[in-house]
Amino acid sequence: MAERTEQGEKRAERWRWMLVIVVSMAIFLDTVDVSIVNVALPDLQRGLHLTTADLQWVPGIYGLTNAGFLLLGGRAADLLGRRRIFLLGATLFGLASFTGGLANSGWLLILARGVQGVGAALTMPAATSIITTTFAEGPERNQALGIFSATGGAGFTCGLVIGGLLTSFIGWHWVFLVNVPFVLLILLLARNVVPQDRSPIERERSYDLAGAILVTGGLLLLVYALTQAGESGATPLKTGTLLILAIFLLILFVLVEQRSRTPLMPLHIFRSRNLSVVCVVSFTLLASFFSFLFVFTLYLQNVLHYSPIQASLAQLPTSILSIVTSQFVSPRLMNRFGVRLTISLGMLCLLCGALLFFMGGAANNYLGIILPTLLAFSFGMALCVPALGVATVIGIEQTEQGLAAGLQGTWAQGGGGLGVAMTAAVVSASTVPSAAIVQQLYGLHLGLIVVAVCAAIGMMLAFIGIQK
Repeated sequence: MAERTEQGEKRAERWRWMLVIVVSMAIFLDTVDVSIVNVALPDLQRGLHLTTADLQWVPGIYGLTNAGFLLLGGRAADLLGRRRIFLLGATLFGLASFTGGLANSGWLLILARGVQGVGAALTMPAATSIITTTFAEGPERNQALGIFSATGGAGFTCGLVIGGLLTSFIGWHWVFLVNVPFVLLILLLARNVVPQDRSPIERERSYDLAGAILVTGGLLLLVYALTQAGESGATPLKTGTLLILAIFLLILFVLVEQRSRTPLMPLHIFRSRNLSVVCVVSFTLLASFFSFLFVFTLYLQNVLHYSPIQASLAQLPTSILSIVTSQFVSPRLMNRFGVRLTISLGMLCLLCGALLFFMGGAANNYLGIILPTLLAFSFGMALCVPALGVATVIGIEQTEQGLAAGLQGTWAQGGGGLGVAMTAAVVSASTVPSAAIVQQLYGLHLGLIVVAVCAAIGMMLAFIGIQK
């Protein structure tokens, strides 16, 4: 009898880790899609005869719908079932990928990319909450979220390589079609591995439709206002109007939630100081990291004159470090020192990377400046991402962990959009593409100040405000 019980426990343990692998495949596809599409943009533009203004919407609409629907996706996972929303998001992502691969016009491709973003926004918070509700707080949850984050890093690396191969030897259509068999595999495995979850809230058939419309519309407008602020056609009047309208919708959302019998976002969740601080730290993390990538790309292209292939190869060592750190180093640091010190150390690495990059000049010092800077940012991000995932749900009820994951993701995406917009504005105001190298370096160094300030604020908030 004891032997049979032990065998059952071993099977349950194997099932739980198989579940981690299956839901991690979703973040693998998400990060593959980001890097693989960016590599294919020049071929895609030529194939569909897109203008530069149209081309920016291919990656832009994905980020817009992803950020705008994250909160709704996280709460839908709590209310309607995490497995159900995970499967729905993966299905939407697969159908949109198939449509994008067959697209013969720019508008159809952009529409497909928007639906892909919605699919990812449904899938990601559901996947995170599946892990956090399957594993109790402690070393196993830390390890599971480390695997989840490491798979995302592996996806980004694979996207750089696969994107180049597919566009060079087959065609840009396959950067979308390659997702389809992976989605089918995820759907097949998830139906057998991820268990049905019946939330107590699911029995209540009255859902907060008004709240869902207001918060999604407000977030879409907010993210769009931030992302378009750095574009050539943006004006202070247009950006300000969009921001005012977005804030108005979000205020209406809060008022609706206060009166709703079954609110989409119970406002009491903000009583968790930990979650509030984690959201702000996530905001500064992606603001710092995406701003750095913006400055770094301009530095390689305009100052050092790297080709796109050289730029991709320059970043490969950091992707490998990110995978190792997420899976092995970050969980061990969390287990020994807690999430507060792990996140603080990660933000410190970003700050040190920004300060080191200030030393970069017009000379191509890859081993002395470029590689150490990339390693510092990669190591810091890989420490922070799984630790923030763990910190997000500390003290949060299981029925609200999807909402917490959606909130954290929304703040992170907003930070990335605002950080790049601010950095682009600073760099653009201080230099022009035809300027001398010295002036371009001056503008990029001013942009690095945004990176450093965001990292420093995040480090201080993490150290002071995050518990454990």
